[in-house]
Amino acid sequence: MDYQYWVFLHVAGVLGFVMAHGVSVAVAFRIRKERDPTRMLSLLQLSTSSVTWLYISILVLIGAGVVAGFIGDWWSQGWIWTALIAFVLTMVAMYILASTYYKRLRTIAEAMAGGSQAVSEERLAEVVSGPRAWVIAVVGFGSLVFILYLMLFKPF
Repeated sequence: MDYQYWVFLHVAGVLGFVMAHGVSVAVAFRIRKERDPTRMLSLLQLSTSSVTWLYISILVLIGAGVVAGFIGDWWSQGWIWTALIAFVLTMVAMYILASTYYKRLRTIAEAMAGGSQAVSEERLAEVVSGPRAWVIAVVGFGSLVFILYLMLFKPF
């Protein structure tokens, strides 16, 4: 297989990643307006349901990108290493930012849906309307734009 085939697979993996992750992004912004704990749980489940395709896409984009890097003889250039490091750091940052937030939100919504009065509706509204969804979106989008820049312009 030639270089273009592997680049095609790499870009297809990126498109799959963006498509699967788009579900979570949509949920992140929709949940900010939701106040019904049962509906919140449904939205969180929808987001969780896309994770399998997200990870499959990550494997395809990384695998095909690594092969294309060898075929294109890019591994001696700094841009590819920077892109790979940026991707890994973004994955770690997104996990830290998103998983703790959504775990907390899921716990609150489950308790409230079960009849618990431990968290007020006002406190729930505070939690979901905070800046976390925006922070997650800016980090993720900014990272993808940076990596796209590196791949297209190969500045170093």
